[in-house]
Amino acid sequence: MDTVPEEMNDWSEMEGFTQESELRGGDGLQQNTQPNFDILSVVCNSEKDAYDIYCRYAHSVGFSVCKDHHCYWPNSRKIRMKDFVCSKAGFKKGLDLNAKSKYRKVNTRTGCPSMIRFSVDQDGEWKVNKCVENHNHELARPEDQHLLRSCRNITEERAFVFKSMTDAGIRTIDAFTYLADEVGGREYVGFLRRDAYNFVQRNRRCKIETGDTNSLIEIFKNRANNDNMFV
Repeated sequence: MDTVPEEMNDWSEMEGFTQESELRGGDGLQQNTQPNFDILSVVCNSEKDAYDIYCRYAHSVGFSVCKDHHCYWPNSRKIRMKDFVCSKAGFKKGLDLNAKSKYRKVNTRTGCPSMIRFSVDQDGEWKVNKCVENHNHELARPEDQHLLRSCRNITEERAFVFKSMTDAGIRTIDAFTYLADEVGGREYVGFLRRDAYNFVQRNRRCKIETGDTNSLIEIFKNRANNDNMFV
């Protein structure tokens, strides 16, 4: 039986987390042999909890997670079943060689079979229905696991600090370096420098759009006050 690393011991303290029987599936391909938490022995109470727990498991193993298919209970919008898969699952659709494009993304999909399926009862309890733990590609090394896409997230606390610093005129790279120094290195920040720049650009676009909307509303108000025929 796999041992649980010390950093994973707090998983059972997550909201909606209880122990349950083990379910496993999949063979014929190279299987991860790194020590990791037995993700298949948990029950949770929401899609977010299921996704977060599986992501933490996946990152400890060395792969990224994507949300996949789901289905609902009849005559309802309640989820009955939900799949989460490896980010290398499936294959990219055939490229249109005649289509004009400035650049083409590298195809990193390998048809990886690794996945987990949760079934949800009417009371909203999420249980593992099926799991395939095998991968047909190399897993990320421990020193590279912070680069995994589903591992990167700007928390509300760090977003507030980051936004305050950039709004004060501090350069994005300097704000990112400050946060990295505070947590002991870039690998512990939780996101990449590229994510930081994207975050700043989104905030700027939001301000511009909000400003344009407010300006348009003021124009309409003034027009309505000055022109009785304007509705």
